[in-house]
Amino acid sequence: MITHYDIAILGAGLAGLSTLYHLGKAGHLAGKSVVLVDPEGRKEAHDRSWSFWEEGAGPFEELVYHRWQKVTLHNQTKNLNCEISPYEYKLIRSTEFYAHVNAYLDTSPNLERRTSLATEVQSDGEQVTFRLGEEQCSASLAFSSLPLHLRPRQIKQPYLDQHFRGWFVETEEDIFDPTTAALMDFRTPQHGESRFCYVMPFTPRRALVEVAIFSNEHLTTEGYDHILKEYMAAHWTSDYRIEHTEGGNIPMTTYPFPLRKGNLIYIGMRGGATRPSTGYTFYALQRQLTRLAQTFPDFNKLPPWPSRHIQYDATLLRILQDGKLNGAELFVDLFAGNPPERVLAFLNGETSIWQELQLMSTTNIPVFGSTFVRELF
Repeated sequence: MITHYDIAILGAGLAGLSTLYHLGKAGHLAGKSVVLVDPEGRKEAHDRSWSFWEEGAGPFEELVYHRWQKVTLHNQTKNLNCEISPYEYKLIRSTEFYAHVNAYLDTSPNLERRTSLATEVQSDGEQVTFRLGEEQCSASLAFSSLPLHLRPRQIKQPYLDQHFRGWFVETEEDIFDPTTAALMDFRTPQHGESRFCYVMPFTPRRALVEVAIFSNEHLTTEGYDHILKEYMAAHWTSDYRIEHTEGGNIPMTTYPFPLRKGNLIYIGMRGGATRPSTGYTFYALQRQLTRLAQTFPDFNKLPPWPSRHIQYDATLLRILQDGKLNGAELFVDLFAGNPPERVLAFLNGETSIWQELQLMSTTNIPVFGSTFVRELF
């Protein structure tokens, strides 16, 4: 006996929940049987935060926990203070996101939640089949965010992990400016990698302080905590307590993730929604899903990621991976040589060719030029 659904969502994290939300808001779930599958079941607790920049209001504007109109960048020789209008830098916590989307989905009478890992996922062009434990299931259409486990040495494209750990801290003194976020602070020992901290203040005494590392060698929890402790002691001199922590890993690669296989649609990181050169996912994912909902069910109309932006990402990643430049030089110099809104638009993949030429003219042209040509072939 095969259990059949009209739509299956395999993975109930950011990508899976966002997909259901966008499809539901567009009216595409009406009258359809839907199953949402995840081995962790219904997500409710705080397990991560998503930060991004955008112009104007986004689809989850009411969930924005805090926003900043100014950002800073630092390395050992430069300290930049940037007004980023018309953009705002925003943060959404998973707690509010899960609560909001789950409440919306709870109004759907045809949605079934299954706490299980979907395995043996296959598409024959007519339907998608998968197993939930011993149960055989099928769906007319499926969206999967199940990860594709890549090994850096087995692919020709550049690959770096962005692994990170953050503390939500409360200090005993007013030391933070809640109007300004530290986007990238490289004033921490690099150890041959690209390591930076970022600080997102919510009040003069509360902030998220996080360390991110671009490398394929991960640290222990104690290793990340040591970096954060030293960073706080050097730059935010106040006694503090840690309210809670978060951490994770984001693969950064220009590996050509397929968008679909028949009626199996890949979403989230699995569908290439992560911007390879930065690791930012939230904004690109919502943009991807907005287009998906608009073209539903004709997924042939889904626009691919512009090839020239893939080439830019491959160039940036290769430079970092090969150590030709480190992040402290590369990213801070980009902001130092350009209006911040141009850099942010570029990192969102929303610049014109003319803007890109202007931006590239401010980089280390021999390094960027030779690497760009290398990645073409």
